[in-house]
Amino acid sequence: MLALELPTSTRFASPSPTARAVPLAHRCAPHGGAVGRFGRFGRFAREDWTRAAGVVLLGAMASRKVAVIGGGPAGLAACRSLVRFGHRPVVFEAAEEVGGIWAEKPMNEVVYKGLVTNIPTMCMQSFDLGFSAKSSYVTGPELGSYFIDYAEHFKLRQFIRFQSRVEKVERQEKDDESWQVSWTSTDGSQAEDFDAVCVASGHYEFPYCPELPGQKEWLAASSERKILHALSYNDPEDEPIRTDFNGRSVLIVGGRSSAVDIARELRSRAGSLYVLESGCREVTCEDHCSWLPLGSSLTPEGRILAATGELVSGEPVDTVILATGYTYRFPFLDETALNMEFGPVRRYVKPLYQHIIHADYDTLCFLGIPLAVPSPLPLFEAQAYFAASHLREAFTSRKQRQEWVQQDLHFISGYAWDHMRLLMREAGMADSDYSQYDRRLKVVQAIYQDRVDRKPRMPWDDDAYRRCQYQARRRGTRCQNAYSGWSARCRAWEKKETKRPAKLVECGNVMKCDSMKVIECVVHRMCRTIP
Repeated sequence: MLALELPTSTRFASPSPTARAVPLAHRCAPHGGAVGRFGRFGRFAREDWTRAAGVVLLGAMASRKVAVIGGGPAGLAACRSLVRFGHRPVVFEAAEEVGGIWAEKPMNEVVYKGLVTNIPTMCMQSFDLGFSAKSSYVTGPELGSYFIDYAEHFKLRQFIRFQSRVEKVERQEKDDESWQVSWTSTDGSQAEDFDAVCVASGHYEFPYCPELPGQKEWLAASSERKILHALSYNDPEDEPIRTDFNGRSVLIVGGRSSAVDIARELRSRAGSLYVLESGCREVTCEDHCSWLPLGSSLTPEGRILAATGELVSGEPVDTVILATGYTYRFPFLDETALNMEFGPVRRYVKPLYQHIIHADYDTLCFLGIPLAVPSPLPLFEAQAYFAASHLREAFTSRKQRQEWVQQDLHFISGYAWDHMRLLMREAGMADSDYSQYDRRLKVVQAIYQDRVDRKPRMPWDDDAYRRCQYQARRRGTRCQNAYSGWSARCRAWEKKETKRPAKLVECGNVMKCDSMKVIECVVHRMCRTIP
């Protein structure tokens, strides 16, 4: 698999020891100006700056000692950007290896056996490092291996303290700008002062378990009935899970990746299968499976009553699986002292500017908060770039941050791509670098849209989209082409055939990467002969 690579000169620039003076007036140029707000090098300059009579040099900007909590994808992205901006990160990771939930020995079991990613690798990888795996949809262990490669490739291990669990983070009374971090490790309990803190501990530890309408009466009617969260779901081929679900009537609540995967796995095992989620508009039945809209409820007898008042056909429910996500909790933070709010069921984090910077204390940052992210690692890298730049020299006021703060569930799927672009522009990326970044992001966006277009109609339908293979190829230095290669086995299943000759079929333009040059990116669908 090819990485979305660009020449070294177009990647995020790294500071160098060489100082270069830039007129102070350049700092006032608008984002879209010829040189950008911080000169042609942008805020993320290649040179070392300091301040002196009418010029700005990077040395006068803050180089901070930053505690990064978590060595998963977001924590690694944070560490990389912090180093590049001249900060001194220390990453605290409770496990023995990087990767977070994708590590070989994670701190929780949120990743179930048999999991295969539902996003192509080209949408998940860093622009500067591709996957070694050949498939565009990888397993949990393969994703864990990628993050080990990421830490090695960008030389991040030197900044990581493994088996170090952060217990408390508190602002220093003597200095509101500093933080004391306390943690436990194999060496016992320790504490250390930092200039800033970046929380990248993820949000897949504390399950969100909403109560269904009629749930109490349904549970009280039979001791054989049970409710579990998707966190407790592992592999239906394993005992006792196989025994638990075979022939049973199962209601799955939720419509995102976990719910869909579980529905697909249980369709052939459950006697009756129901999926209740917000994406459904009306009751739809197919064989022994039913798709239900919100507003449906359980009766004491185990039947499902639709919002319209009709009883849904099927066997009485005896098992409920909540694939309803997780809540936000940071046990090491004093939420009251930091004026933090999480809503009545802890489904949002407030007050955060751009879902990242604490509006009141701008040396406290959070990475990885958004949900429904179409391109995880690129988003984390954009957030890390933004946070590292802001820590180098704050470019927002407290009033600006507070006015922006939103009270929502951090679902950014509808505007994620523009959000990443906004982060880079607001952080001061130079125009030339931003232009390259934008072109690469458009390719990733096109690949993701192709995946969305292949989404199964019903939650339990076959996941044929996972048998697509994507590659990107640069056309000169202007553009990259996105390809979607369908495996022969997938085509054989669709056509009920065992062999087909190799064939390449162009299926239309996805986008124009550079309208000035009228260069187009196209998606192709490939069918190969079965070995």
